[in-house]
Amino acid sequence: KQWYQRRVRVHEMGTVADFQAMLLSTSLQLLLFSFEACLCYKLTFAPPHMKWYLVFMPLFLLSVLSIIICGWGWKKERPLDLELLFSVNMLQFVLFVLRLEELVHWSWQIILIPLWILLGICSIAVIYYIALTAVLLCTNDILPSLRTPRTAASCLYSLANFSLILFLGLLVTKIDNPDTESHSYISIFLPYHLGMGSLVVSTFYQKGGNPWWFGIREEFCLFLLKKFPAIRVYGNISYIYGYTSQETAIPVDVPIINNSDSKNSLPKVTFSNVELPD
Repeated sequence: KQWYQRRVRVHEMGTVADFQAMLLSTSLQLLLFSFEACLCYKLTFAPPHMKWYLVFMPLFLLSVLSIIICGWGWKKERPLDLELLFSVNMLQFVLFVLRLEELVHWSWQIILIPLWILLGICSIAVIYYIALTAVLLCTNDILPSLRTPRTAASCLYSLANFSLILFLGLLVTKIDNPDTESHSYISIFLPYHLGMGSLVVSTFYQKGGNPWWFGIREEFCLFLLKKFPAIRVYGNISYIYGYTSQETAIPVDVPIINNSDSKNSLPKVTFSNVELPD
């Protein structure tokens, strides 16, 4: 009976979808880690029996699983970021395998056509977001507290998109023309790190989160306040010194009593309007 009540309570909280999302995200991360391990093994030891399609097999499975997760996410109204990226890049992974196995001898500019198309769509979306932000900033209907996040998001997304396009162009030029003297790989990867850094910064103000984070089944701040009541008691108290409920100040009388009694010799200070947390 207790297990049944707990199960019903979990369903009422709506955490079943969060738990399923955690399992699906863990599966994606494991497949991505498997691809990285296979790629490192292939580049380090170069075994002849390990073909490139075996190296990219986790990415193929990852793309198929991402398509399934996208359908599940749209049904559950869940945000999709990494899953959508892998689901639309399945053709790009196939072209990588064909080029590395030397089944086709196209240049890398042609091989990366799906990625160019994706970055072009992202550029159109960024331009639309910048125009929408500019229109909203010119109107007085939007709150001032919402103007700063929109402006920051526009700048960060524009920087990330431009940096990735610049990085991809420099990298393709370097790979297609290895004999010519061009930029070093350190300078080529600088726009990439800049774009990734801007995307990391853009996640700081994002709301939401999974209450199944480390299995605590609730928000991390609430969990922390419950485990450490001292933070809630001593860190969330506001008081007004020398003021009543009205906005006028009342002078604090500190009587001077020459008495040997220590209790009466202390000054009397009145605190009012002490607010404790819920």
